[in-house]
Amino acid sequence: MNKPKLALLLLLLSSLTLWGCQKNEQPVIGIAEQYGIAYAPLNIMKEKGILEKKLPGVTINWQQFGGPTAIRESMMNGEVDFGFMGIAPVLIGIDNGMEWKYATGISSNQVAIVTDNPSIKTLADFTKEDRIAILSPGCTQHILLCMLADQQLGDPAALDSQLVSMSHPDALHALLSNTEITAHVATPPYIQQELEAGMSILATGEEIMGRPFTFISGVAMTDFYEQHRDWYDAFIEALDESIDYINENMEECVQILAPVYGISEEALMEQMTYNGTIYSNRLEGIPQLSAAMQKMGMTKGNPDFDTIIFDNVNQQKGELP
Repeated sequence: MNKPKLALLLLLLSSLTLWGCQKNEQPVIGIAEQYGIAYAPLNIMKEKGILEKKLPGVTINWQQFGGPTAIRESMMNGEVDFGFMGIAPVLIGIDNGMEWKYATGISSNQVAIVTDNPSIKTLADFTKEDRIAILSPGCTQHILLCMLADQQLGDPAALDSQLVSMSHPDALHALLSNTEITAHVATPPYIQQELEAGMSILATGEEIMGRPFTFISGVAMTDFYEQHRDWYDAFIEALDESIDYINENMEECVQILAPVYGISEEALMEQMTYNGTIYSNRLEGIPQLSAAMQKMGMTKGNPDFDTIIFDNVNQQKGELP
């Protein structure tokens, strides 16, 4: 076979091989959420197929995890492209070299330190026998408790030996059962259930921070942002549309999501409109939290806000009320 024919044959085989790989590749975008009404915009996006309409031909892989650690690992493995979690674990990840950035806010809701002991008015009233339930070390609730300990006791780690990692339902049950757990850094609907049982709030997250702040944020890896900008933009558009849909059609959203959460429409309406619950793409309070975490020794650095967000964040309008 002469050289021109051989070269043409090799080119043809190369093209067929490349075409075969592309044909068998199934484009997939992975999205990771956690549990609760704080993630309602993602559930609306899923139930109404909003993202599928913007990304026809792309498979949407929805995943649900119990905490930020599993989400971080899945994002490092390339299995998840967008992850949703509290703002504090994102800062810890950045401080440890995680190559992700904030892409959006999703919700803000009340965080409160609740106790079943009426004699406890401040953190100074806790005895060595008292135990405080938090979701996990490094979660936003834990950081807020440390900030309050720094404010009231002069030591952010003063209560570290008294912390117990528990899920919110388990913490609620422990308080109701009069165990050694005497306080819970809680979120809705557990706050209102505990208050209805006669418990009291020591401090709210907003009081500790001194301002409103985003509770749940969305992050993406920088590689994904750079290599799939069209997918990134489509997801952000779909999320903004879902947030607007909730705020403009709350009753219809409650009807859609009540079966998803397995609760009555009345109960879900109460939770989604509970004092302090806001669905918004805004990212608020992150510089303040970052500065506090560095001051308390929880992170080594305090990066400039503009260096840890994608450019769409600066285009978001308004502020949290």
